[in-house]
Amino acid sequence: MAVGALRLTLVVLCISSAVTLDLPLLRGASLPEFRPFSRFSSPGEMEVPSRAAPGGLLGDFSQQISQKRSEFRNPFAKAALMAKKTVGQVVQSLDLDKYPKLFFAGGFCAAITHVVTVPIDVVKTRLQVNPGEFTSLNDGIAKIYAKEGPTGLMQGMAPTFCGFILQGALKYGFYEFFKDTLAGMSEEKREGGKLPVPQMMLAASCAEILGTTALLPFESARIRMVADPSFAKGMVPTLVKLVQESGLKGIFGGLIPIWCKQVPFTITQFLVFEFAASTIYREFARRNVDDASSRFGTAITLGCGLISGVTASLVSQPGDTVLSVMNKAPGLSVVGALKQLGPTGLYLGASARAVHVTSYIVAQFLIYDSIKRLCGIPVAGEQAGKKSQALAPPERVPVAKVT
Repeated sequence: MAVGALRLTLVVLCISSAVTLDLPLLRGASLPEFRPFSRFSSPGEMEVPSRAAPGGLLGDFSQQISQKRSEFRNPFAKAALMAKKTVGQVVQSLDLDKYPKLFFAGGFCAAITHVVTVPIDVVKTRLQVNPGEFTSLNDGIAKIYAKEGPTGLMQGMAPTFCGFILQGALKYGFYEFFKDTLAGMSEEKREGGKLPVPQMMLAASCAEILGTTALLPFESARIRMVADPSFAKGMVPTLVKLVQESGLKGIFGGLIPIWCKQVPFTITQFLVFEFAASTIYREFARRNVDDASSRFGTAITLGCGLISGVTASLVSQPGDTVLSVMNKAPGLSVVGALKQLGPTGLYLGASARAVHVTSYIVAQFLIYDSIKRLCGIPVAGEQAGKKSQALAPPERVPVAKVT
């Protein structure tokens, strides 16, 4: 009786421990048959499961208790394992070979288009820092050319090229990368749907923050070279003098305003362009137009780029004006610039900037989509059109009645 009572107590204690620790005791494991009067090889010997037995009851308890203790000591272990698994799945779903091509395409299209439109940007910047200097864009170009020659119109070309080749590569490349990564982590990817707007906004914001941070020192030098040509000769001397006079604040002091300008600009640019392109490609698919991308791709990119450029220009105009005023007067805060400009002053030079922005946005998308097509990468909206065509119900063929 004593032996049976002892064995019963041992089993009850084990079950209580399992319940307390929330262990799967009975999952795949069976309790040994309870035989209080079984035969023993010698007096006092009991058939107690071995602690070291791999399938024994106490062996399972020991392993489960150790596992629970390790999870308790490191509460983020499970989350880290799940994150590692998710990252692995996302990486496997990404086409890593296309991203270097996208980084190159983004940097190339941004640098080329901004260099070509430097004269327009020179007039726009001087209108912002010296209101009333010119009556129009053509008047500004004519007066600058007559007074300073071609060099005046191309003032700031070097920092423009260096800054935007970095900014374009990071902006376009990381936007595609972040968008694909977020799509791989969402259910919409598996369901074949489009990426939700908040995730597209997050991808555009992160990409632009990286690109803008790389651009800012060159943009600060460009604005100072255009606003005050006598400040220094060349890009490097201008950067050096800005750092000597104001430290890092001289080249990164406008970080918040340029983020306020560029992040809404990029969100609007990409979202408006992609929604417009998706709508057009879906309409072509609804009308059963085959191979719309190769037949009408350039026209679609041109039209969507015009809509995107105008919208993005108007959204980001206040931040652009504040940034120009702050670079003209070092030490001026954002609040001070806003007070100095007033509500109407925020849109100084808006027409010149709208022409400037729309021209290079259209050109960027034309170059970017052309490179994507050459590399066999689908352009924006193309997949939406193919999906709509695939989901469209088959046309009913009329059957002639037999008389």
